[in-house]
Amino acid sequence: MSHVEETLAAYDGIAARYDELNARMDTAALVGRFAEAADRHGSGGRRLLDAGCGTGRSSAAFKERGFEVTGYDLSPEMVAVARRRPGAEGIPFLVGSLLRPPPGLTGFDVVAGVDVPLTYLTDAEQLRQALTAARDQLADGGVVLFDLNTIGYYRRTFGAPVVVDRGDRYVAWFAESPLIEADGVVVTQFDLFERAGAGWDRLSMRHVQRHHSGRTVRRAAEQAGLRVVATHGLVGTEVRDPADEDAHDRVLYVARTA
Repeated sequence: MSHVEETLAAYDGIAARYDELNARMDTAALVGRFAEAADRHGSGGRRLLDAGCGTGRSSAAFKERGFEVTGYDLSPEMVAVARRRPGAEGIPFLVGSLLRPPPGLTGFDVVAGVDVPLTYLTDAEQLRQALTAARDQLADGGVVLFDLNTIGYYRRTFGAPVVVDRGDRYVAWFAESPLIEADGVVVTQFDLFERAGAGWDRLSMRHVQRHHSGRTVRRAAEQAGLRVVATHGLVGTEVRDPADEDAHDRVLYVARTA
């Protein structure tokens, strides 16, 4: 099974429960950081493409901030949930991958990849392809915005197996292949166990991600005809500058046409 197929299987399998399982994630606040970066570095236009939109949480949050949104995602099941999302009425949601987006998506003032969809691109060439696609989707003066996990986040989060027990359910996660060096691939396993009568039901997800260092991102952006014009560190959804690959959880990248 390819990494793309694994990603599709993971997200199709949890689509109906994705929002419940990620209820603690403050997507609206994260989108706020993206919107601030777009206002600071973009053209002021409001046409936005939400690349890797998942269940549409980020798309609805962008719409609430006054953007004219289109979203697409690899998982048909996630897209189906997005199309039913309250607050996302009128947003076109399409199926496509970061490497092969739906056709005809051009003229956007902002192309946004919210909540680390680009971490599922497992080599630098895939990153270049995705950024090239994003460049082709931009209007003049537009910006590409995306966040990536830091090496510090991977080491802190997956340095040792973790079990969270909530009585009638518990979650376990661990790294099958921990991240040793920058630009390495991380394979993680998530398992949710819920009490069902006298036994337990199990929901499993396997994720294959890559850490993309700042050097790799800048090189891929340059090859794609883009230039990184700003980076912001994120701890949770709080901005911490300058960005720090060890101390922060994510880096928010801002790129424009070179």
